[in-house]
Amino acid sequence: MRFAFLSETFYKDYPSEQFPEIEHKPNRPYVVVFVTVGERQFAIPMRSHITHPHAFLTDKTNRCGVDYTKAIVVLDEEKYLDTTKKPYIRPHEFDALRGKEYKIQCGLQKYIEKYKRAKTSEKEIDKILVRCSTLQYFEEYL
Repeated sequence: MRFAFLSETFYKDYPSEQFPEIEHKPNRPYVVVFVTVGERQFAIPMRSHITHPHAFLTDKTNRCGVDYTKAIVVLDEEKYLDTTKKPYIRPHEFDALRGKEYKIQCGLQKYIEKYKRAKTSEKEIDKILVRCSTLQYFEEYL
């Protein structure tokens, strides 16, 4: 499993004004976990205080984990990864992630399928799921 940060170039290409659901924290960027689903490479941020079920939790008490709702498709790894900084992951969260790449891949795949179904749904909860997901910016690649 690979961990990294997204580059400044990524955030310039996906500014928060146009892409408000993408996590932007220039002073304390999110560590992202890389997984492949199908032919696509995804970067999924590690977050705290996750209040929805669409995540792989690494710390249930503090609701920390890998948040599928904020996954992005990495279209240009060389351009969009910051290789100058080494990410730090708390040891207990790293332990929770160790050996779980397949489980995270499956979880993201299920979330992508749920997102696709929600796109055609009239239910309010599905409309919220679509509105709050970063996948809306990458639909042509799903």
